[in-house]
Amino acid sequence: MSWLFLLLVPRMPRSAPFRAGPGPGIELGLSRRGCRALQTIRNVVLLFSSPTRSNGHTVPSTIIKNITALSSDLGYSETIVGNITTLSTNYVPTTKGTVQGLLYVPDLDTDDPCFDLSNKYIPANATRQSNLPPTDYILIALAPWINPDCAKSFMIAAALDPLRAMLVYRPDDADGPPPDVESDLWKIDSSEDWKQDTHFPVYAVSSSAGTRMMQQLNLYSGDLAQVPFSDQINKTYSPDPDDYVRVWTQLSVAPDPSLLAIWALVLIILAVILSVIGGTSLLMHYVQNRRRASLRRRVMNGEVNLEALGIKRLTVPLAHIQNYPLFTYNYHAPITSPKSPKSPGDASFNLASPSSSHILGRNGDRLDYQPTCLICLDHFESRVTIIRELSCGHIFHPECIDEFLSEMSSLCPLCKASMYPRGHCPRITNSMVRRELGTRKLRSRRSFWTAFGNNRPSPEQVLISRELEVTVPTQKQPSAPATTTATTRERRMQDDDGRPQCKLPSTILPYRRAI
Repeated sequence: MSWLFLLLVPRMPRSAPFRAGPGPGIELGLSRRGCRALQTIRNVVLLFSSPTRSNGHTVPSTIIKNITALSSDLGYSETIVGNITTLSTNYVPTTKGTVQGLLYVPDLDTDDPCFDLSNKYIPANATRQSNLPPTDYILIALAPWINPDCAKSFMIAAALDPLRAMLVYRPDDADGPPPDVESDLWKIDSSEDWKQDTHFPVYAVSSSAGTRMMQQLNLYSGDLAQVPFSDQINKTYSPDPDDYVRVWTQLSVAPDPSLLAIWALVLIILAVILSVIGGTSLLMHYVQNRRRASLRRRVMNGEVNLEALGIKRLTVPLAHIQNYPLFTYNYHAPITSPKSPKSPGDASFNLASPSSSHILGRNGDRLDYQPTCLICLDHFESRVTIIRELSCGHIFHPECIDEFLSEMSSLCPLCKASMYPRGHCPRITNSMVRRELGTRKLRSRRSFWTAFGNNRPSPEQVLISRELEVTVPTQKQPSAPATTTATTRERRMQDDDGRPQCKLPSTILPYRRAI
């Protein structure tokens, strides 16, 4: 089993990246059990420089020209597609899917029985490792599969070189595709263990393709004077006589269909996840945009007071504040004589009823008598003080209310009515929408439970009321005293908040005096 040990010990460490020439290293990801099949073999001819010495240091060989790419008439070129059998895929590259290197024939020991046997199929001048540039280039081996013992000898010899792949062919077979990978012809020592033990992939080509490549290795193994089209190459590129012209092989491998299926499944799952996330995000943005637009519309129409709800502090533009009218404060307390009520019932009713000269605000305060500015707490002087009247009916010093509404709040300091102009709206954010929606739901819930508690009595209350109806005789309720004509007219003019339904003339409010 000594040959098996040699297969497992390559010349270069497998963990270290191989270098193609003296330039930057090209790292190739390797898969120990990668399922990659060879699809294409492409052979070209490259011109390599010979190592030179400069300033006491040796300059390694480099690739000068791709002769085949520059002129197909001056170099060998061949592309093999099909009729390829993948025998082993150990350590096949998994990054770029290509394996490339100098094509050569491994050297057998002269005392090996296969040495003389292989001379029948390998030309004497075929490219060996000694014919290659001294720099450690990546190599690809080509060997005939004469019999299992000779195949084992070539693999042991190739394992000592910086190898990336090996091509084999059965020279005595008829032209056509090589045998299938499961064929017994590929067994060594009556087993297929070698497929798992090699540290490089092994591919089988047809007999004719292997023979053609072996013939080209025989042509491109000497110096510049011996390679095909040497005169044209020297005339075109003027190379150094010690330079090399060798065959460069590139192998293109493809992933196994199962790997493609796994990657396709992963990509589909990622696409679905991204689609769900993107769709959810778009839907959330759409709903939030609709809610912001709805709140903005209701604020501009005056249906929602953001500041009264405690959502955002607002201020009124100074130009809008100056549209509120200015008056000269003018008020004298009326002189009235007390009148004795005709009856106790009439007296109690008149005391509870508002006088026709008392105009009430939204909170029940009197609008006809406001002697003090409740911002600076200074008293108004009749026919002297200039006042500004807000839309709610309350009056203040112009300088006080102007500064308050433009810098402090958009609400009236007394009744908290909004002075924010219609058609204006601050920047609406999602947090404002959520707070307004929560406040609206809370208020609707409170009104529901309040109405439910007031309109639906408990069973105990129903039972007591029924007992009272049976045992206690009903009594006639005293009728309410008749109201005066002025009181009825005033009630009709007022709404639920105590504000007039129509604008009153300035003669009703004695403190108004237009300026």
